[in-house]
Amino acid sequence: MLDSAQLQKLGDLFRAGAEQATLALSRWLDRPAHITVERVEQLPLHAATDVLGDSEEPIAACVMELRGELVGQLILAFDDSSGLSLADILLGQPLGTSRDWGEIERSAAQETANIVGCAYLNALSRLAGGQGSEMLPDPPRFVRDFPQSLLEFSLMNQASSSNVVFLTETRFQIDGFPVNWHLLLIPDTSSIDHLRDWLPGSTTRS
Repeated sequence: MLDSAQLQKLGDLFRAGAEQATLALSRWLDRPAHITVERVEQLPLHAATDVLGDSEEPIAACVMELRGELVGQLILAFDDSSGLSLADILLGQPLGTSRDWGEIERSAAQETANIVGCAYLNALSRLAGGQGSEMLPDPPRFVRDFPQSLLEFSLMNQASSSNVVFLTETRFQIDGFPVNWHLLLIPDTSSIDHLRDWLPGSTTRS
């Protein structure tokens, strides 16, 4: 686990990543986009599942596998309504045009996740110095599943004994239209050790 000072620093890095993502999305969309990180929480699996919404309703997510110095997953998760509205905005369609997750809608969500995810990883790369160049994300893959199943599979997939999830409370707008989504960083156990080494704060590992 990170101490409070380290978690604050991680939040600062995510805010820097949000600024980069705002600029990149605005250029890509050729319209105003704005991403604001309110805070970053360090949560156990069950608490993160609750934040993602009704456990009985599936959510959509774009998952980026992380390799190199930081191993784990970066996940952009959103409810169907917000995700399909985002696809309409990105595709220049009236809101409500997209009613299910077809290939075009999935591609729009994946491209958004790629832009946002790479911006956050660039911020983490600066933190790690020369080691950061070895943070290698795979292309985002689209999944739709129940929140608990999504997170449990993420932890099982990386064979991690840790159940720590870093979840950002984020406001996201495109052309003034709010989109409800969550960004989650799920590092494996060794990567949490790396974060503790890189971030200023207590040197005592919990």
